[in-house]
Formats: sequence, structure tokens, C-alpha cells
Amino acid sequence: MATTNFYLKPESKKGFSQVILVYQDKGKKFKISTKLKVRKVNWEKGKLVKGKANEVKEVNSLLGDYKADIEEILREAMFNKREYSVDVVERKFRMKIGEISAGNEFYRIYQEFMENAIATKAKGTILNYNATLTRLKNYSEYLGEPITFEKINQSFYEGFMNYLFKEHHSLNNTAGRHIKVLKVFLNYCKKMEILSSNVNITGFKVIKEETDIIYLTENELFKMLNLEGLSKCLEQVRDNFCFGCFTGLRFSDIAKINKSNIKEDFLEIKTEKTRESLKIPLNQHAKKILRKYGSENEERPLPPTISNQKTNQYLKELCEIAEIDEMIEIEKFSGSKKIIIKKPKYNFVTSHTARRTFVTLSLEKGIRAEVVMNITGHKEYQTFKKYIKITDTVKFLEMAKVWNRPNLKAV
Repeated sequence: MATTNFYLKPESKKGFSQVILVYQDKGKKFKISTKLKVRKVNWEKGKLVKGKANEVKEVNSLLGDYKADIEEILREAMFNKREYSVDVVERKFRMKIGEISAGNEFYRIYQEFMENAIATKAKGTILNYNATLTRLKNYSEYLGEPITFEKINQSFYEGFMNYLFKEHHSLNNTAGRHIKVLKVFLNYCKKMEILSSNVNITGFKVIKEETDIIYLTENELFKMLNLEGLSKCLEQVRDNFCFGCFTGLRFSDIAKINKSNIKEDFLEIKTEKTRESLKIPLNQHAKKILRKYGSENEERPLPPTISNQKTNQYLKELCEIAEIDEMIEIEKFSGSKKIIIKKPKYNFVTSHTARRTFVTLSLEKGIRAEVVMNITGHKEYQTFKKYIKITDTVKFLEMAKVWNRPNLKAV
């Protein structure tokens, strides 16, 4: 059974002792200073029994208030048919006595959530968590009031979404990504008994639209691969990118490859994002890049990588040099507002285009989807299919294979 008691710290030089509240339940406890000071001679079994009448009444009244706060928290747990852990009681008690504010508590718990995720989540995931925290703080500033757990409801979701679209002009997938992270955080809070399990977040819909992912055609890929007269930096960015086009590896995995990952005709690696162990066959083009750099560095058979942001900047420059400049029109939405973006293709190329190119060209050349999935490490077809873009070449070949057979006739 939970207990709340008061104890004295050792006397100070002036002869006063601080009163400490100790809450205990099932072998666990927390201690909090009440900030009250009394003389030890006036203290007996948790109450002042001597001294000036007003002093006795005031201190005993304040101690009674502390106990009442604890009892109110326990009644709340009983009302919700829950059993609060000692940590939860402590957090709620500190909020009641004003040691922590509701708004600061929301951000403190969010920081704790991110710190706990670092050990198990990829760097990109943590960056997404941090981006959502930034948007939540922006929304709080826009409202002119702190975000608290008590305000988390359907109205909060709708207000946050309206802010993302109308004030921040977020695209649907960006807004959806923030809501997805928010739901992960709120479920963490429920698990840690910080947020009541009765709080309903099923109405927090994660908007997700299929996007036009850019890939290079075979001709464009080899135009880039065969570029000459490049600066050393551009050449290294180009070769790392093309290696990704020939293996399907993500930028984060290419960055950490060393010679121990190369096993004759295969590359073996545990991916950064999913911790998946992959064994990727090395084709002639990938091997050629490895041979080019294999003797330069004892550890790494590829050129050094730079930041993803800088890589993307150089890739656009490389594609422009290679005249990969077909006009591309992309349709996106911010809420219900349609946004048309029309630019030369090189403007849309990023490091992730390499992975998309590998998948598309592999399918185009007839490799079965399940084989490509095994190479890239995709577990679910639902996830994998966003990478599949049936090219005109594939459509032509498939149509010809079925309908252009000699002597095809009705039976």
C-alpha cells in the first residue's frame, strides 16, 4: 500500500531542519523537499507539537496540502481504473506544486523520448523526430501558449494540421510524417503512463500520398558514369552515386562500406536504417568502381563521402553537365491545394535516386520483383511497390512478348 510521510533532514547551524516528503509504494519511493524548515525540538511523528500557535498551524496546514495533492493523484488513478507507478505519481506531484510547468514537461518528455530512441533508431529517424519537435514548438509560438498533455485531443490534431498547411505551407507527405512521429511519441507516453490510456488518438490520420520518385534511365546513368574532365570532388560523388545505382544501397550504407564488406562476388553489409543483413551480388560495373579505388585506401574500397546535403547539390550539377535535362512535371498537394512543379530533371535528382534507379532498371531487365526485394532488403511488397515505375520500355517489351508472337490466332 502506498504511503506518504514526512521526515527531517539534519539540523543546520541555525538549528533548523528541512522537512522532506517521502512517497513509497511497492518498494520504490521518491523524496521531495517541502522547502519548509522547523526546529527539531518541535517535531514529533510528522507534526509540529510545540512552538507558536500560528507557526504550528501554518506548517501543519501546508504539510496537509501536500498529502492532499498525493491523495488526489491516487484518486485520479482509481477513477481511471489504473495503477500509477511511483514515477508517474512523482511527475504529477511536481506539476501540482509548480516545480515543473505543463508546457516544459511536454518538451522534457519529448527530449527523453528521443534520447531513448537513439540506441535503436537510425540517424534519419532521430532527425525526423527532431524536425517534428521543431514544428510543435513553432505551433506553440503561433498559438501563444504551451503545448500540454491535457490539450492533446482531436481539436489539437486539427489545429496542428491547419497550421502546417496554412502557415507553414507543408506538403501532405511532410505533414503526414509529423503526425506519424507525434503518434509514436504519444503511444510512448501512454506506455510510460505519462499520458492517460483513455486519450483517443485514432483520429490522428497520417496523410500519405504516392510520390513521383525520380530515377535515371539506363542511357542517363551511363552518360553520367562516362563523364570526363570532372573535378576530384565531383568524380568521387559521381562514383559513389553510380555504385548505389548498381547495388541498390542507400547513401547511409555506402558511406560506411569498408573492405571487410567485400566477399569476392558479393557485398555483405548490415544496413544503417533497418539493421537488415544483406548479401548483394556485385555486377561488373560495381566491381569496376571498387577496383578503381581499392588500392588507394587500406580500409575503404570507395571514395570518401561528404554530407548528404552537399552530395545532393553536386549530383544536380553532375546531371546538368551530363545533360539529364528532360522537363519533369510533378504534382503535389498541401491540404487540398494542388501544386505543380515543372523543372529540368537534374533539379530532382538526389542520393536516393540511385536506389530508385537500381530497382527500376533491374525490373526493366527482367529480374523478378522478389529477387530485387531480397537484394534491397525490402520486406513488404506494399513498401517496395512505391519504387516500381513501369517504364515505356517495359510496357513495350511485355506487350510485344504477349501480342507479337508469330502465328498468334484465336483457338
